[in-house]
Amino acid sequence: MKDQSLEDQIKEAVRILKKGGVVIFPTDTVYGIGCRFDDKDAVPRLYKIKKTPSGQPFPILVSSLSQIEDLAIIYKTAEELIKKFWPGALTIVLKSKNGREKIGFRMPDSQLVKSLIDGVGVPIIGTSANFHGHPTPKSYKELNPDLIKLVDFVMEGECEGGVESTVVDATFDPPKVLRRGAITL
Repeated sequence: MKDQSLEDQIKEAVRILKKGGVVIFPTDTVYGIGCRFDDKDAVPRLYKIKKTPSGQPFPILVSSLSQIEDLAIIYKTAEELIKKFWPGALTIVLKSKNGREKIGFRMPDSQLVKSLIDGVGVPIIGTSANFHGHPTPKSYKELNPDLIKLVDFVMEGECEGGVESTVVDATFDPPKVLRRGAITL
């Protein structure tokens, strides 16, 4: 990973994500860890790596609205939030098309993350690159070496914001803030 250009790092991360790997990458907020959102083996592996309780959903990172439209219902309230804050540091929770669950989506304001999603061809999970309950890394230097050992690839780069995204449940009107973060509503 050292001495690799950003372009080469993106190509390598895309290759690994496409074949079901788990990658650590910088975002517009904090360092993220993720995999393909639809990989039946990679998603449980990500839960195991992070030691996250299985009932706690991970957010899905998208590069276009059409990627959400296949998976969830975008109500008027959510539409307004999307217009105002995306791309950016706002995770919006929506009701899934099957109606059984809620899913958090975010469109990062990061060309790097957009390149990963577009390269893979499907949305990716993008959660903070830390063990569950541990501090969130805002830079490459803050990444836990024990976490790094468990993934398939780590990208180097800068996190612009350094503050986690705000999470809002837009299945309510008005929306309900679940976590205060980079964006104030």
